[in-house]
Amino acid sequence: MEFSQEQVAQMVEHAREMYPRECIGAIVGSVENLQGGTLARLTNVQDEIHRDDPKRFTRDARTGYFVDPKEVFDLVNSVRREGKTILAFYHSHPDHECYFSQEDHAGAVMFGEPVYPGTVYIVLSVIAGKVKDAVIFSWDGAAYSPSGRLAT
Repeated sequence: MEFSQEQVAQMVEHAREMYPRECIGAIVGSVENLQGGTLARLTNVQDEIHRDDPKRFTRDARTGYFVDPKEVFDLVNSVRREGKTILAFYHSHPDHECYFSQEDHAGAVMFGEPVYPGTVYIVLSVIAGKVKDAVIFSWDGAAYSPSGRLAT
């Protein structure tokens, strides 16, 4: 998948603004015009759920993200109403490299199949407040594997 320089710049800006916390968002558009897709920033509520129940939610937003299910539901409904699709989800890894973690996999796959077929996942590595790398992960039939890099 080829994303526009503007889309990449917006993801990078979001990741830098949220540092040292993880950012999360989506690119919404049409498969026929990937570069015309728009970014939808999502709210990382991981700090709040960690604060409210630290025994159950041991990670804070420096090492994890959680989006309110209603926000995701609203995004999906909006996308469907507009005849668009979720092209990509993206999130950052503050002070860590780009990889697709077990938590990422658990959120992207249900019963061995992608929750959002055709959607790719982008992970941005943010080291000391600067985006160092961005890797695209695509479904390979069994798991999400690296399929490309974005020029950051």
